[in-house]
Amino acid sequence: MYSIELSKISKKFLNKLNKKDSEIILQKIYSLRENPFRFLKRLQGEKLWRLRILDYRAVVDVIISANKIVVVRIGQRKNVYN
Repeated sequence: MYSIELSKISKKFLNKLNKKDSEIILQKIYSLRENPFRFLKRLQGEKLWRLRILDYRAVVDVIISANKIVVVRIGQRKNVYN
């Protein structure tokens, strides 16, 4: 089972959202704990992965050796990859 770690930028973004959307996003992120590669897709040219949640995207780094998933940033699709 993988542990989940949220970056400061991710926490700040979740605090700005309404409660319903932030709960949906967190629920989807924590569903990665059992099998992270089920929902993730690799970002081209990087070692990061993306997770699609409603109109939002979460960019995550999976550290297999430490059984850890680090959520680098969360944002809307149009500006999360910049």
